[in-house]
Amino acid sequence: MKCPYCTEETPLSESKCVHCGRSLEFTSGAAFEPPARRESAQESEWGPRLLRYAVVLALVAGGLWWWGRSFRQMPDVKVPAEELRVDVPEAKVALPRPKLPGAPPAPKLLLEPEAVALPEPLPQPQAHPAFGSRDPRVRKLFLERNGGDAHTEAAVKLGLEWLSRTQDEDGSWDYTKYGVGEQQRAAQAHRVGVAGLALLAFLGAGHNHLDPGPFRDTVAKALKGLLGAQDANGRFPGALYAQGICTMALVEAYGLTNDTPLLAPAQKGIEAIVAAQNATGGWDYGPGGARGDTSVTGWQIMALKSARRVGIEFPKEAYDNAIAFLAAVTRENGAIGYDTGGTGAWRTTPALTAVGLNALLFMDVEPADPRVQKALAILLAALPRMPRPQGDAWNPHADIYFWYHGSLALSRLGGQEWAAWNARVKEILLALQDTEGDLKGSWRLAGDPWGGHAGRVYFTALAIMALEVYYRYDY
Repeated sequence: MKCPYCTEETPLSESKCVHCGRSLEFTSGAAFEPPARRESAQESEWGPRLLRYAVVLALVAGGLWWWGRSFRQMPDVKVPAEELRVDVPEAKVALPRPKLPGAPPAPKLLLEPEAVALPEPLPQPQAHPAFGSRDPRVRKLFLERNGGDAHTEAAVKLGLEWLSRTQDEDGSWDYTKYGVGEQQRAAQAHRVGVAGLALLAFLGAGHNHLDPGPFRDTVAKALKGLLGAQDANGRFPGALYAQGICTMALVEAYGLTNDTPLLAPAQKGIEAIVAAQNATGGWDYGPGGARGDTSVTGWQIMALKSARRVGIEFPKEAYDNAIAFLAAVTRENGAIGYDTGGTGAWRTTPALTAVGLNALLFMDVEPADPRVQKALAILLAALPRMPRPQGDAWNPHADIYFWYHGSLALSRLGGQEWAAWNARVKEILLALQDTEGDLKGSWRLAGDPWGGHAGRVYFTALAIMALEVYYRYDY
């Protein structure tokens, strides 16, 4: 300690300063405040202890200093001020409820198309699902799925343009101008039926008389012509071919548009078909005929099927009797004949088998049924061949009636059989269509057996319909 008199250092154990000799014992009231008690000889032992404690404390302090120095050398992690800032909402503001992990996403409209440019104005909703596959918004899906392509669609468009150009003002077509023989030109016996066929070609691609489109006026005139030709009992002039074809056109036009003024004429047309069915279960050329004709019957069945799909009902017996008729004209090998009284090979043709097969499928006979499988084998054995010109003739001849009904039937069956048939018919039809001149869009008759009776209008309408089977029916 320091001597309070000379301020020199002197041991604490001494009672006098070793420098000035003055006493180091203090009394109360001295100039300096000494410790309250005097160090004794016994208490002097704390010096070494305090030294040891000081050394230990120094070591501990050194260790802490070294640890602190290492900690300060760690790299700095800079946290943006935005992340450090915590916004404390006011007490009265309701906090949003947290979204639980795995919560389902908001529901979407599954039927609403995305990124699809729709025409303006929007087309009217489809009245009946039977013809929904013809809607331009979904037609491409059916086209690609069932074997069509851009080439078949281009051919359909060209064909419809030619039919539109050649339509008369009364809504019909003068089919005798285009390839009809001399004996048939004056009769005009098929004018209404051919007009119905041409109209079906437009309806098959979804064109109608209400929605905007390039052929709306053409369809409207054709419908007006058919309605003017129908009598009060629902009958159309000519053979019952025309009855089935024209009634089917009215039914499809109603189904595409839900245009109610068409419902009553379509209903009357169906009633006339049912009334004309005879005792054989089939239909003859006229309502009073006694025989059943397979070709005529096929058109009536198609009209009845379309009617049922749009809500026009008829007695179930019409189907039952028609199936019985087809059984009566079917040979043991599955070939379907011309009529109930026919004998001989010429009355059993692949075209008639195609008509009968299609009629069975339209009446919901199962594809696995032996009648269907036998008829299918006959069609595949008679796959169409490309017509070749030989001088003034063609070999083989075209047969658009066979090609159309065969395409319609096999497209409903699908599978490899349809793929093989479709590849053959598609190639033939694309090759026979004229693409230049006044006849651009129409089809060459190529020796067709009925071309001389109804000409290019008939052939072109059926060719278009054969290229529409990819989306014509969705049932």
